[in-house]
Parts: sequence; C-alpha cells; structure tokens
Amino acid sequence: MQLTCNEWLELAGLTQHEIPDLLILEGTWWHKKAVEQRLAYLTNVRETKLPDMYTGTYQNRRIMFCCAYGAPRAIEPVHICGIMGTPIVVQIGSCGALQKHIKTGDIVIPDLAHIGEGASEYYGQHRQSIPDLALTGKARTEIMNKGITTHTGSHLTTSALFQQDLETIKRWNKEGYLAVDMETSAVFSVAQYFKMRAASMLFVWDELLRGRTWLDTFNEEETALQATANQATFEAALKLN
Repeated sequence: MQLTCNEWLELAGLTQHEIPDLLILEGTWWHKKAVEQRLAYLTNVRETKLPDMYTGTYQNRRIMFCCAYGAPRAIEPVHICGIMGTPIVVQIGSCGALQKHIKTGDIVIPDLAHIGEGASEYYGQHRQSIPDLALTGKARTEIMNKGITTHTGSHLTTSALFQQDLETIKRWNKEGYLAVDMETSAVFSVAQYFKMRAASMLFVWDELLRGRTWLDTFNEEETALQATANQATFEAALKLN
C-alpha cells in the first residue's frame, strides 16, 4: 500500500500540525493495562481513526503510542509514521534474558538486532538491523540515571514465543545474544528504511537459561523490579529526542 503522507493523515484523522514528534511502541499481551498507564502521562489524548493508535502531548511534543505485539503488527505504525515524517521511534516492552549475568528487572538496550522474524526482509534487511546509536546512548543514560542495571549489546528478535526449547536457548546464548523479544529488529528495519531514528529499551521479565519463563511465579521483590523497570522504559522514551 503505497499511500502518501496526506492519505495516511486523512485515514488517521490527523492534520499536518498533529504529525507525531515521537512514536512509542509497546509489545505486550496486557494491552488494556498498558494503554491506561501510558496515556495517563499525556494530555489532549485521543484515539486516531486507526485502531489502537493514540496521540497526546508531553512537554509540548506530540506523542503517538501504540501497543503492538509481534513484528507484523509493530511495523505498521512505524511505516505510517515514517511516511508522515515522524523522526523518532522507540520500542519498549519485555524480553527474555539469554545471558546468566542478566537478571529479572534489568533493562536491555540493543545496539544491534539479529533478525529472526519475517517482516524485516520487506524493508531491505535480512540478517541484522541497527538502531540510532546516539539515541541508544541517550536511552542508556536515562535508564542508568534511574539506578537500574542496564545492558547494551547484540539482541535477537523472533516470531515464535512458544517455540523456544532449551537447546535453542543455549544456542542463542553461545551466539552472544543478550536477550530475545518479538518486535525490535523489525522496528529497527522499518526505521532504517524511512530514515527514522530508533531505539529499543526492554525490561527483563524472565531468565531463560534458568528455565524460567513468563509463566513462572515471581517473588515480591522480582515483581517490584519488573514493574519499576517497565515504568522506567516509558518515562525514558518520553525524553528521547
């Protein structure tokens, strides 16, 4: 669908003056809870004519927020905002740790994402995609200033959450990936295509090498660390420019 900027604006019900300065995507199953929490930070909030894509204002910047689970869904708002001229996109959400030193409640900020999903190829990327490293550096500073342990390095995006057996996880560990999610590499690929600056901040939910998954029960301390890190990624994303 090769639509123009004006056509997308009309479909979204936005004017030229409402083109977002920043797009924030969140990969999560808990869509309703995330939308309520994130939109509470914004003023002048409204849903666009495009489902689940919300706009609002934060410190005089126009923000678009969308819960987008999985690479195929995540690339849609990036594509639309890319054509509109939005300069920055930030991916947030959770990830599974693939290295023993990365713990629940830490935050992973990829500086390279290996493509294990099927969306990136349509935007010219096949093996790996990269963020804007200056923006990534700012994201890391924002998170470190909050006192949260941060890890920067190579990351993996996959499209099959339930097909991650222990042997596969061990192979990913040996290949040096810090963590795995379902959106980041695709977001980077589309951002590169449209010359947008991109970053990703993912809080660690589960420690996969220990055989722990998102289905496990976490203790109160771990749950608190997850919640703090989750909130920190969104607050940091709002400040990136």
